Amino acid sequence: MAAAQNGDKAGHDMAPPPAHWKIPAAPVVKPEDSAATMKLEAGFELELVAAEPMVHDPVALAFDGDGRIWVAEMLGYMPDIDGKLEDSTYGRISVLEDTDGDGKADQHTVFLEKYLLPRAVALIDNDRTLLFADNEQLYEAEILRDKDGGIKAGAVKVVDEDYAEGGNPEHKPNGLMRALDNWFYNAKCDLRYKKVNGVWIKEKTEERGQWGITQDDYGRLFTNSNSNLISVEEIAPGAKARNANYAFRAPVTTAIKNQQLWPSRINPGVNRGYMKGTLDENGYLQKPTAASGMAVYRGDQFPEEFRGQLFITEPSGNLVKRAVMNEGEKGYRVVKSAVEGSEFLTSTDERSRVVNAHTAPDGSLYLVDFYRGILQHKEYMTSYLRAQVIERGLDTPIGLGRIWRVRHTEGIALAAAPKMSEESSVALVAHLSHPNGWWRDTAQRLIVERGGDEAVAALKALVSDGTNELAAVHALWTLEGLGQLDPATVKAALSLKQPRALAEVVRAAETFSATEKAAEVFALIAPLAESGEIHVRRQVATSLGRFGDSAVPVLVALVKAQEKDLLTGDLAASGLIGKELAFFQALPPKHNLRAPLIETIVKRNEKKELAALGSLLKDPNEFRALARASATQRRSEEAGELLALVAKADTSAETRKAIVEGLLAGGKDKKFKPMPVKELEELALATQAGLIDSKNGKALAALFKVGSGEEENFLVTAAHREQYKLGETHYQRICLGCHQVHGNGQQYIAPPLVGSEWVLESEPRLIGIVMDGLMGPIEVLGKTYTVPEIQPMMPGLRMNPDFTDEQLAAIMTYIRNAWGNGAPPISTEAVTRYRESFAPRAPWTPEELLKMK
Repeated sequence: MAAAQNGDKAGHDMAPPPAHWKIPAAPVVKPEDSAATMKLEAGFELELVAAEPMVHDPVALAFDGDGRIWVAEMLGYMPDIDGKLEDSTYGRISVLEDTDGDGKADQHTVFLEKYLLPRAVALIDNDRTLLFADNEQLYEAEILRDKDGGIKAGAVKVVDEDYAEGGNPEHKPNGLMRALDNWFYNAKCDLRYKKVNGVWIKEKTEERGQWGITQDDYGRLFTNSNSNLISVEEIAPGAKARNANYAFRAPVTTAIKNQQLWPSRINPGVNRGYMKGTLDENGYLQKPTAASGMAVYRGDQFPEEFRGQLFITEPSGNLVKRAVMNEGEKGYRVVKSAVEGSEFLTSTDERSRVVNAHTAPDGSLYLVDFYRGILQHKEYMTSYLRAQVIERGLDTPIGLGRIWRVRHTEGIALAAAPKMSEESSVALVAHLSHPNGWWRDTAQRLIVERGGDEAVAALKALVSDGTNELAAVHALWTLEGLGQLDPATVKAALSLKQPRALAEVVRAAETFSATEKAAEVFALIAPLAESGEIHVRRQVATSLGRFGDSAVPVLVALVKAQEKDLLTGDLAASGLIGKELAFFQALPPKHNLRAPLIETIVKRNEKKELAALGSLLKDPNEFRALARASATQRRSEEAGELLALVAKADTSAETRKAIVEGLLAGGKDKKFKPMPVKELEELALATQAGLIDSKNGKALAALFKVGSGEEENFLVTAAHREQYKLGETHYQRICLGCHQVHGNGQQYIAPPLVGSEWVLESEPRLIGIVMDGLMGPIEVLGKTYTVPEIQPMMPGLRMNPDFTDEQLAAIMTYIRNAWGNGAPPISTEAVTRYRESFAPRAPWTPEELLKMK
């Protein structure tokens, strides 16, 4: 076995594959022979659009209005087995054209080069500018034409220098997908971007995905992570991020429950191939480890039954999965593999790595094949995988790559290349009715980017006609993008029948919420709160809060009638930023939204609201919620007042019990750091008087101490503060990709560090996790987190040669005191003592860790 690699885990038995596995060689297959290695679902055929030497290491593409293909080529990704040349091997962005109409690219132009790991491309400014991202920043490059009509790059400007900072290439923003609402969204990112009057604006949205992003016909977003094939968002993008103080109770995404894969080639060259559950007994990959870009098929070449289906790439298994979606109960879609026991596309060529999928202008599906032996980045590569790479020579060559077209044999003929640059904005309006979603999206983009009012009358007519509801939705958002949407057009659009289309009318109407026409538009959409369609009601719940105080009574009536629909309640509460107290006050007693609203109000920490809240509580459960939130949010004043209430003899036994339980529940997360209050004497007297039993009295006393209400600072020396800064630097280097800059982790990948008992309570447990790793499932802050058995939840860093004990101690000190956390620093000596006391081992289980003091 080779020298220790960054991905090695102490205690892992990285045994080589069993001798009985028949592992074939993995030679480079010539592009013209490559289709023969692929098995495609019956009824489909594969055609090569472009290959090396025309393209090198393609990872993403975009089509301009004339059908040219703009390709991000990531040549510098793992250019050698140790990734040593990654920072000096540049990628490029190329333009491919089919000049003779035979369906194959025959003209290649290098548009940009000398950029490290370019990862995303998009066309903007009426196809006069390329928006693109490399490994660090987001840029825009002017597109120029020479005298012969050739394409070349002009000035390049930085749009966002922080777009992809921190982390490693597997965990950086990508996608640059312009959605139905005219914003650019990204995977592995919590920001969205829009260019307005020549100025870029960015706005907070939900953190989503890892590699690849797509949308459906109604602007709902789809992403995934390496171990989760798909996350289907069921609410409008941005809706969950509106109120940072409100915690949603209901899920906002759905996924494929059965993530079984069926590759056609044995897969020993997977990073954790030695671990039970990664491969089956014959060496075939069972579940995703590298799920990547995906497409909702919105084209028109395939038969109608395939419209809206998902095509998800999984390059470690050398396959593409087809999944179907159907409307399910309670407004959530049901997603499942289209065919159990086989995949849409599989390859017996180990180097075939399809990493992205796109609906194309000709109506087909394009697949982007990275085509290379090494898929795993050096930060995670194990000695096991390195041996596999060497055994089959997978590290060389680099600089290959293919782009494929998938068409249906019984589908319509491929569409001719578009010529949108030659069409007027009025002519482009007709394309909003096109059956291919690419044509609708691109026509919308170009009309908006051209600006002016040339197309306004035609757009309004398309909305009023309403015959083609998708066309009407696009016309509506095109008008919104032009700043030409008016109440009369909104009123006309409200005649649409399809629930998801009607929901988009409501969403687009938000543009009036801060204008003089707000009351007029509010009167149009508020009655839809009584709609019989769940998607319409949920969008009304999302949007009405933008219209001010008049929304409160409407939303109260809505959530009263739909109390069982937790997501509707969540959307209403999240949208009523600054109006939570009024909303709470108007809700009936014991409504299930009252408790989460209490927590939200406490998080807002507005003194007048908090003072009024106490008098509005109606039920012991509400006192419990207030007590828990006060402890969790370290609100000393509110916690002290609750202790005083507990000590009053005339407080009901039920209320007293609820307050005690709430304080203890909230304090469980913070017992490492007693919250200073001034009412300990009252607590002691209440305990002596028997109002609180001695066990609970002792537990409460442990959570509080007499003081001024100031928080305790554990970084008391200059050395501690320097250690914290060092830890922040190395956290961004190795931890940020999974646990994020905010420390709240991310679904399917990492649990939160903020307030985590595993971070803040036992020093030896935390050191053990960081050094030797952790295998889930694990309970954090009362919630159980599970990940596929194919990988540790938390990889250990003991064997990583890039980290010293001093640096590991600094990382732990940082996470114990960042984001409002607070706990004593971890010393270098403590880490060294652990290293000397415990031999390298397999990742700890939570049960084993709990035995540590």
